[in-house]
Amino acid sequence: MSKFVSSWIAALCSAILIVLSPSAAWAERRIALVVGNAQYKNPNLVLFNPKNDAEDVAGVLRSLGFEVILTVDAGKRDLDLAMAQFARLATGADAALFYFAGHALQYQGRNYLMPTDAELEDEISLRFQMTSLDDVRAAVERSGGVKIMILDACRNNPVVDRLTRRTVGVSRGVDIVRGLARIDKTQGIVVAYATAADEVAADGAGRNSPFTSALLKRLLQPGLEIGTMFRRIAADVNEQTKGRQRPELYISLINEFYLNSKDRPIWEQIKDSADPAAFRDFVNRFPASPRASDAEYRLQMLERLARERQLAQERAASQTVGAATTRERVDREAAQQRQVEDERTRLPAIAQESLARQSAQPKEDQDARARAEAARQKQAGLTLTPSLAARPPDVQPEPLTREQICKRDEEKLVRLRANPARDEVIRFEQELGCERLRPQVVRLRESISMEGDHGERELDQRPQVEEQHPKTDAQPQRSERDASTQVPPASMPPEQVCRRDEEKLVRLRASQARDEVIRFERELGCERLRPQVLRLRESLAN
Repeated sequence: MSKFVSSWIAALCSAILIVLSPSAAWAERRIALVVGNAQYKNPNLVLFNPKNDAEDVAGVLRSLGFEVILTVDAGKRDLDLAMAQFARLATGADAALFYFAGHALQYQGRNYLMPTDAELEDEISLRFQMTSLDDVRAAVERSGGVKIMILDACRNNPVVDRLTRRTVGVSRGVDIVRGLARIDKTQGIVVAYATAADEVAADGAGRNSPFTSALLKRLLQPGLEIGTMFRRIAADVNEQTKGRQRPELYISLINEFYLNSKDRPIWEQIKDSADPAAFRDFVNRFPASPRASDAEYRLQMLERLARERQLAQERAASQTVGAATTRERVDREAAQQRQVEDERTRLPAIAQESLARQSAQPKEDQDARARAEAARQKQAGLTLTPSLAARPPDVQPEPLTREQICKRDEEKLVRLRANPARDEVIRFEQELGCERLRPQVVRLRESISMEGDHGERELDQRPQVEEQHPKTDAQPQRSERDASTQVPPASMPPEQVCRRDEEKLVRLRASQARDEVIRFERELGCERLRPQVLRLRESLAN
């Protein structure tokens, strides 16, 4: 009793494993019988390629998952035994395939395959020494799935002519033809003929016949539906034989069938992948696969997503850089503003210190300094406001406020710009009381120095040109740059100066010329525009 229970449990477990195993549930059972007859006993019937054809086809079918029965140069008994084994294995199989290469003929509308030991003397030997194709079809039809018959036969057979001559006059029904006749229609079967009905197939000059050569080529292409595969084989043979041999195909299938489905497991592995290289490799390896279009679509989608991610990353990086640049610019402007505030805070102390130094000097020194300053101003042709030292000796100077000091220095700076004298500018820079004007004074001094050096270099480099010109033309002329950058006279109101500088700033923003912006910054007369000019120069530098 215990042994019975143990056996029952073991059988139940095995059944469960078989049901749950995907490989067992989905694996196909494929059976094939491959026959190649080349060395016939009759020397006139010997062929060269059927043995090679059968061996090559058997090798390819094994690689495609078929259990192959191979028989070469089979006599009548060997062929019958192979047929019996094939019929048993084909029972209930998912696919049963029969391939024959050798001599065959038809007699009274029936097809016969010729064993190597057959001797055709009359119609009786034809019936009992040949293998009827109807028997082959009966073995193939034991399969519950797809049934395939591939006949690379109907070679040129001289025995047919002799047998025909012997039977003429014996029977009115004698009809012996080299080519094969079409078989009756059968559901679920595929029959491929190497040549058209009632015609002869070529044996070929190479290792394989033209038909088997094309068959081997197409069997190695994964993803070809069987109907499409045999149609391409027919086109290959027709092209190779230049139209002398035209294969035929009879197909009666409801569903599609693939002899080579090596692409299926690979597709199952990559179909949910996000790797574009996997789908690109699949398309290259299996271009004829019905899944190739799906692989191309997935590849295009993944490549488009990759491009979108790259563009998003580039936009994010550019926004980060722009934010950093904006923060740096804001920090620079804040630092400049703090520097201006610091200078404004120091101005009262500087003005008081300057007045203290002037009051501490002897009155004689102050008078001499005032007279020298008046002489220089008279020589320059300027009308100046009375200085502190030119006041009567008995009048003590009152401390100036920060606004008064800056206003005084601004007026002097305007006069110096109208008539720039290098010594006067240097002296003004040394005595400057309004520190916020110091950058302008420094730029004025540097521009005077640059123009002087430039003029000296021009005189040294072109002495002969000046001698050739008439004396009337030797008078100095202002260049367009000097005319455009000429500082207005001191009488120009500040509003007019700012309006002029605003117009030039608009033109510089349109032209984006960095050298012109730097020159304009040095010669700026309207101080409230300086932050805008500074930002324009920094933007051109970036």
